Parts: sequence; C-alpha cells; structure tokens
Amino acid sequence: MQGSAAGVSVISSGGQPGDNPSIYIRGIGSINASTQPLIVLDGVPYSGNINNITQDQVESMTLLKDASSTALYGSRAANGVIVITTKSGKRNSKPTVNMTSLVGVSAPAVELYKKLGAAEYLEYAWQGLKNKYQYTDNNTEAEARQKATNELIDNLKYNPTDKDMPVGIDGKLVPGTKLLWDTDWEKAILNKAAFKQEHRFDVSGGSSDTRYFISADYLNMNGSVKTSNFERVGVRMNLDSKANNWLDVGLKSAYTSSEQIYPTQSGATYASAIQWINSVANIYPLYRRDENGNFVYDAFGGKIYDYGNNGIKINQGRPLYENENAVGALYNNQSRIRRYSFLANGYAEAHITKDFSLKSQLGYEQYARDDYGYTNYLVGAASSVSGRVSQYRNLGKTVNFTNSANYNAKFGNHGLTAQGIFEVYQFTYDYLGAQGTGFLPNVYELNGSTKPESVAGYVNRERMVSYLARLAYDYNNKYFIEGSFRRDGSSKFSPETRWGNFYSFGGSWMISNENFLKGSKVLNQLKLRASYGELGNNSGIGYFPYLSLFDTGWNQLDNTGVLLGSISDYLLTWEKTASSNIGLDFGFFNNRISGNIDYFVKKSVDLIYSKPLPGSTGNTSITTNVGSIKNYGVEFTVNTKNIKAKNFTWNSNFNISFVKNRITELTQKSFLNGSKRWEVGKSLYDFFIPVWLGVDSEDGMGVWQTKTIEADGMVTYGKTKNYTEANSETNREYVGSSLPDFTGGFSNYFKWGNFDLNALFNFSFGSYIYDGQYAGLMSGFSTLGYQQSVDVKNAWTKPGDNTNVPINIVGQNNNNSTSTRFLFKNDYIRLKSLTFGYNIPKELTSSFGVSNFRIFLQADNVWTWQTHKGIDPEQSIAGTTNNRSYNLKTISLGLNLNF
Repeated sequence: MQGSAAGVSVISSGGQPGDNPSIYIRGIGSINASTQPLIVLDGVPYSGNINNITQDQVESMTLLKDASSTALYGSRAANGVIVITTKSGKRNSKPTVNMTSLVGVSAPAVELYKKLGAAEYLEYAWQGLKNKYQYTDNNTEAEARQKATNELIDNLKYNPTDKDMPVGIDGKLVPGTKLLWDTDWEKAILNKAAFKQEHRFDVSGGSSDTRYFISADYLNMNGSVKTSNFERVGVRMNLDSKANNWLDVGLKSAYTSSEQIYPTQSGATYASAIQWINSVANIYPLYRRDENGNFVYDAFGGKIYDYGNNGIKINQGRPLYENENAVGALYNNQSRIRRYSFLANGYAEAHITKDFSLKSQLGYEQYARDDYGYTNYLVGAASSVSGRVSQYRNLGKTVNFTNSANYNAKFGNHGLTAQGIFEVYQFTYDYLGAQGTGFLPNVYELNGSTKPESVAGYVNRERMVSYLARLAYDYNNKYFIEGSFRRDGSSKFSPETRWGNFYSFGGSWMISNENFLKGSKVLNQLKLRASYGELGNNSGIGYFPYLSLFDTGWNQLDNTGVLLGSISDYLLTWEKTASSNIGLDFGFFNNRISGNIDYFVKKSVDLIYSKPLPGSTGNTSITTNVGSIKNYGVEFTVNTKNIKAKNFTWNSNFNISFVKNRITELTQKSFLNGSKRWEVGKSLYDFFIPVWLGVDSEDGMGVWQTKTIEADGMVTYGKTKNYTEANSETNREYVGSSLPDFTGGFSNYFKWGNFDLNALFNFSFGSYIYDGQYAGLMSGFSTLGYQQSVDVKNAWTKPGDNTNVPINIVGQNNNNSTSTRFLFKNDYIRLKSLTFGYNIPKELTSSFGVSNFRIFLQADNVWTWQTHKGIDPEQSIAGTTNNRSYNLKTISLGLNLNF
C-alpha cells in the first residue's frame, strides 16, 4: 500500500519480521482512541496479524476512505477500511496449480551513525577530562593535561591498550601503543546477512456449480538483530457452491501458526540492541579480559561474555550498564512469541426473486498468543534472583453474525438498490500470565521456579449490535445518489449513551455520459463525486471506560485491602468523525491517461481523552469527551499507459497527498505533552521545544533563545546559557511538525518480450524528526564510557573557536538537552520494491505440462535517499526516535510455476 495509494501512510515497526505495521488513512483522527483502519477479510472484520495473509492468497485489496464508501461498516470505519478479498477458483475450469519459491538475504536498509573507534575514543575522552580539570576545577592547562593523562584509565575503568597511560599530555595516543581490542558492537549485534526463504503453493478450479481454492505457505526469515527470526506456516481453503438454482453457500477458512524469536529491539533497557550500540563505547570488550587485557576463559576453555561486574580492578567493572551485555543477552536469554490463528467465514444467500435476496454470514476467528521470556540465572538483569521466567497467554475470540436483505432492480433508465442489515459482534479476550524466579541451570519452564513471583488472569468481553439501512438510485448511468443510516450499540458505554446514530449520503455525476461529451476522442471519462457522513469510533479505549473500578491487592497484614481506581465519566460516549469529500475521476485518450483528484475534510469531535485534573482532587485525570481535531487535504493520482506496442509496454503511476492536522477545540487554552504543546489552531504533532542558538565562542557552552513579550505585544528575543530558563513554556517555540507536508509514490512497469521490470518508489517531504538517539551520541563525554558520534571531533577547544558543537567536558551539563539542536528535516525517497523477471517461452515448457515458468529477482527497500543520516526515516508518527531496530533491505531470487 505504501507508495501505491494516495492518502495512506504505512510505518513499519522496525527490523523484526512478523510485526504489524501502523497504517494511517487520511491523517490522525484521534488522540486516545485507535487511529488504525478496519481490516475486512472476505466480508468479516479481521483482528489478527496482517502478516498472516500472504500475497498469493489475495485476489484484491481495496481502500475505502470517504464516508459514503465506509458507511457500511459503521463505527469501526472512522479511520478508513481496508477490504481484502481472497482468491476463489473459476467455475468450469480444470485444476490449476501455482507454485512460488524464493530465497533471499537481508541487511539494514540504511547505515547507522558513524561513531568513534577505540583509539579516537581514548583521545577525545582525554580531552573531556582535561577540559573538566582546566575549566571546572580551575587547574592550569599544563596541570589539567597531566591529570587527564594520569587518570584517564582510572575513570574509564577499562584499558583496551598495552600501555598503562595510553594517551600523552598532547592528547594523542603514545607512539607504539597497540590496541588489544576495538569492539564493533554493530557487527556483533546486527545481522548483515539475514537469510529468508518463502514457499507458496495453491490449487484452484471448479465445476459448473462449485469452485475451490486451496493454498499452503511457509516463511522463515531472520531479522536485523542477531537471533531474531519469524517462522510461519499457513493453510487456506475457500469453497463456493451453488446448491440449487436459488441458494448459494460458501466457506472460507484459514489456519496460521507462527513463531517470533524477539530479542529486545527498542526502548532504553540495557538489553535493547540498538540502545547498546548507541551507548556503549568500543573501548569495552565483548568478552571478559584480565588486568593485562588477556581473555578470561571458563572451565571448558570458552570465552565469557563481559557483563562489566567482575570486580574493581582495571577491565573488571564497567561504569555503565553494569551486569549486562546486549550480545550475551541475545544468546543467554530467550524471548519468543507464538501465535495461532483460525478463521472460518461461512455464508448462505437465498435468491428469492431475480432482484431480491437474503444473505446470512457468520464469521468466527480464534487467535491465541503465547509470550515467553527467560532471563539468565547466572548473568544479567535477573542473576540476583537466580533467573526469571515470564509467560503470558491470551486468547481472542471474535464472532460476527450478519443478516442482510438486498434489493437491486432496473426500471428502464432507473436503477434502485436497497439494503437492510442486522449485525451482532462479540469479542472475548482471555488473559493468563505468570512469573517466577529462582531457576537451576538448564531449567526454563515456569514449573521449575523455586519462588513464584506473580500470577494474573482476567476475561474481558465486548459486544456490539448494529442496524443499517442503505438506499441508492441512479438514472441513465449518469446521475447517482445514495444514503445510509446506521445505529450501533456498544457495551463499552453506559446504557444511557451506548447507542450511536451514524449516517452518510453522497452523489456522483458521470459528466462524460452527457450528450455534449459523447463521442469525444480526447475525454472519455469524467465523473464528479461528493459525499458527507458521520461515523463513530470506540476502538482502543478499554472495555468499560465509563465505570469506576476497584484495584485489589492493597492488603494490610492479614486484612484484605482494595482501592477505588480512577474516577470515570458515566456519560462517556462515542467519538464522532464527520467526513466530507469531493472528487473528480478522469480519463483521456481512451484511458491512456487516467486518474482522480480529491479534497477531503475529516473532523473528529467528542474526542475520548484523559482530561487533566488538579492532583488535589485525588485524581490527575478523567477519561471523558473533550475537544476536536480536523484533518484535511488533497489527494491526486494519475496513471499513464506510455507505450503499448507489440513487444514493449510501459505503464506509470504517480500519486501524492497533502494532509494537514489541526486542533479545533480543547477544554483549556493549551497544555504541554512532552515535546509538543496542544492548543487550538496547532497540530497534535507540532514540536514545541527550546531554540538552540549555537555555542558561545568564549567558553564552548550551549546557548538557547529567550523571548520577552512587551506590554504592547511586541516580542523581544534574547539568549541564555541557563537551559532551565530556555526550557520554560514562555521561551519555547513552535518549530515544525512531525507530519509531512506531502507524501506519495511513483511506479513504472516495463515489459519487453519475455522480460519485465517493476519499480515502486515512495517519498515523504516536510516532516521533522527529533533524534534523541543522536542527542545521546553528542553528550560530549559528560559521562565517560558512553559512545560518541564522530561529530564530537568538531567540538569547541579554545576561546575564539566558531563551531556549532559544544565543548567536550566531563560533568553534568545541558548541552545535549532537548532543543532544536537535534531537530532535523526528515525528507526521504525510497525504492520500496524492484522486481525484474523473465518468463521462459511456453514452447520450451508446454511439453512438460508447465503453462508458465517465471524466474524473478526481487529487491525491497534496496535504496534510500534521506536528509538526516543514521536512522531509518520511517519512524513513529510522533517524530521521535526510540532505538528501534532498522528496516531491512532484502534481495531475493525466486521462481514461479503454473501447470
């Protein structure tokens, strides 16, 4: 979808295969409630992992964005709908077998930050110490240099060289110094050649009354972090049959089993892979060393991972992340997620008359997820409790029952369609979890715990009942009008507010069918569309947000104790999204050039949000309906058939979207939310942070902007070295948004003889990213031992230096605190997909019973241009980094056979 459809943003979760991406259609429509679209699989809402649906099973995928097209799905469609239809066989056709197999290799799609090596680190760490002694402790420069030389290794705690004092008073490595190690954490942790294999098989066909599609697939893919992996096995069977001349029945079913090996790949925990690479300097070894730098071996002669907690001598105690080793955690710990998904969707449709039918459809989905984690008993975070095992299992069960009456008739030039639907939906979530400590060697199951820590379990259930009426009319295939009304009742709201009324209406005019355009050789299609509707949203707000519940477990000695949970709004009700759309579809020169342009406005009101309360009330917030936001913009798509000759074809597609986000109502003038400030007229994602003015050339410290509002309203700007002052709400500024000005994609398809080439690019321009990871790498040695970017080489060194990099100096300072210093433009263009294929001539394969034999080379994320280096440009919608693993570029070789 990304780059292929206008108005759609897809953000992958990183380099762990098997994770669901985040999908946004026409902006961000909520604050607390879900912003993800509804996925409808074969007519039934789907809540499972989208990675369970393989591409060979999909017949079509349709995006529904405007209110008129999404009205059928009511309150679950406020964020758009993705309709996926799986394949069926063809009637009156013999069995057709299709096989696809491919193998590939993956690596991070972009390069990581450039960081100091061990030798450089020693020299610049010396500089940081020297500056501390000279400028903070007021020693002379000569005294500071000597002290830095004498005390460098004592401060770093490790010595990766063969010299006791490896850096001289000139700040350079002593001639002849030999490095004993220079740990490349990136190489030790990341997979630069991750293997992938995928195999898909299906058979389809049918008789005059029945058609079938049966498929099986297998995928095994390693991730960007070593030991990470995703393995999936799935089967599907779709059957449709005409039982007699008035009854059609069918069943679509699928089963998928998958396992993810999932080491920590985001966040600031010690074992987080990317966090470790960006934090721990190369001077610290992967394996244990003695005081002289020699390896320390275990009883079996093997190397031992260095956890940095081996004593107080040199090379024994690491000053940061003590008792952890991210590489050791990959192999000594275990983390896996197993998923099991079963789907069954059956229907029966009775054709009462030629124009009138009744249809019943029952969808059933059962989803099981088993999360397991083992933390080593001997080393690492749980060694103090002799290891820990955590296991959590949840069962999700969805039942969706739909009954519809459908009428579709023609009366001369008049067409009439009417539909009535009654739908019931139930989702049950059954959770059970336990955790224990105290494990003997080679014991990994909960039952082996000698000290159970916790156990928890609960069952939540959500129900919804819906009624829908829909009416559509067209005249002479020129004028179209339709309207719908839907009433949804949700158990998430109290009886007084649980019923929501939603509606839509729309119309279109096929201008090209008017007499004044008939027969035109230039313009063959011109259609004007308009729609308006209101939909609800109740996703992502919990199960009973209108109730104040009690929290158990607050016992006092032998007396049972409970606490009243947070207060609630009993009259909490639906979020509502009012969507309007006007669009134009066009086609020129017999659709050699075709496309569409749309203008849309989505206004979400009665937002479900945690409204702040004074702490003196005993609660800091209450979940209620407050505020509204608006998303609006323009989408444009054009398709061209550039060349269509006997042996050569060239088709192109280009799409672009301009989407804006604005807050239109709040309960208070404004309030801070991390690096953002929400106020009417601004976006949810506008950065509001201190403004960095550079470095004071006299002392090398950071300078930030201040501002004073005079009595006449004029603003006077100043500067300060006091970060606390600069970080006050008065002095912060709006300085860009994490939302792009425009996004889109372009693709080209070429076919020459039996060769074909398909290239898809996606792009994003105008957004900003606050790179907290880079900020950590630019701490300027304020804390020794933390890794540094090569950019610290440009730091201020003496009065009069003009540079934008502050002094390298050991000790607490705010030079790398949150400010525009680390706010960057995040424009990028990515070659999302490139496929080159060759179809072996049929005259060479037909004698073997093979109707088609295709060999292809496929590349994903193979090239990226970006304005800010070091991170993958596809970060969270909030525009902040979180040490997430890097997206993968993958090159695969495959073959496809049909017979």
